[in-house]
Amino acid sequence: MTPSLVDNTARSHEVSGPAFTTPAAIGRGTRVVLYTSSDCWRGAGISYIEIAAALDSSGFAPLVVATNPVVAEEFRGAGLRPVIVSDGRGESARLRSFLRANDVAAVLVDRAHDLRVATLATLGTRVSVIFRYNHFRKRAPTDALIRLAYRTGLKEQVFLSAAARERILGNTPFMRRVRATTIHEGIDPSEFCPNRRAAAEFRRSFGLDGEPFVLAVGALSPEKSYDVLFNALQLLRHRAPPLLLFGEGPQEEDLRARAAHRGIAVRFFGRVPRERLIGAYSACSAFVHAGCVETFGLAVLEAMSCARPVIASAGGALPEVVGSDGSCGTLVAPNSAWDLAGAISRVLSEPEHARRQGAQARDRARRHFSLTSMRRGYAHLAARHAGYPLIADA
Repeated sequence: MTPSLVDNTARSHEVSGPAFTTPAAIGRGTRVVLYTSSDCWRGAGISYIEIAAALDSSGFAPLVVATNPVVAEEFRGAGLRPVIVSDGRGESARLRSFLRANDVAAVLVDRAHDLRVATLATLGTRVSVIFRYNHFRKRAPTDALIRLAYRTGLKEQVFLSAAARERILGNTPFMRRVRATTIHEGIDPSEFCPNRRAAAEFRRSFGLDGEPFVLAVGALSPEKSYDVLFNALQLLRHRAPPLLLFGEGPQEEDLRARAAHRGIAVRFFGRVPRERLIGAYSACSAFVHAGCVETFGLAVLEAMSCARPVIASAGGALPEVVGSDGSCGTLVAPNSAWDLAGAISRVLSEPEHARRQGAQARDRARRHFSLTSMRRGYAHLAARHAGYPLIADA
């Protein structure tokens, strides 16, 4: 059921708390496409897996469509059956053919490029477009195709944090014409939890013995600000702990060269299985995230759920995830290597304080970022755009 537009004021909804239940068969087999043109595996892919599970358990038929074979293979490894649609010239026409052939009711995208593609693919159809706002730049995209989307097929926009929603809608008036919803990312605390055995196995496997180390997880791309983190470690000199970096992306070769040039101890692990990642979270002295433009920060939440003290930039949505009172982690000034170095030094020199932060971080993750609430939010989101009345509208 498509909501009417309200004069320059989006209808704003929060669905991050346990407000209502989702009937198991609400979807009635309706097909919903999750479309991504991502060129490497990122946290957004993990979110798509959870969204697909939410839709499937609610009676929808989720269809994951990717343009990159490597990304598609990751979805396949998670038990989904992705379809590959080639990118480049004619991408929107190919998506349009797929939507028509499969009688799709709605298509969800989370990149500005994909919103443009979906807008052209759905023009003149009844297919609803849903934009999961995951744009890293400080300013929202405002080109002609994006504006066309907000006038035509885009029926709802989902923000991953209240901070992002308020900032983006406050600065971009035309975006207020479309209904806005906030759905936080969610975590399963029974899976992401402190695991001494996994931690010991991780240390044994990589010859870490009992030495402290800090961990960073994320795509190897500019928005993660690894240069700031490298500078912080360089400032610590001989007191700098080794950095273990999990992720892949276009900057890998360059980052390896920069670490070697600075003479800092950085080990690149690429992408690792989830069980090994949980071992790394459980074994690290602290989780560090230098990026300041996160739309949420899923890896930060995973580390918190594993009871690790986190050190994060006070930018983007991270203060909303970590909390701003210092009880669950340390927020540092964006792009400040000095502040980051000081926070790393403190967490190593005050282990009892770090332990308390980790325990409270896990409690915050469990209380505020429920995977159940996230899944429920996306099931209700899909129902709104499949034409079904809801028992309880968020």
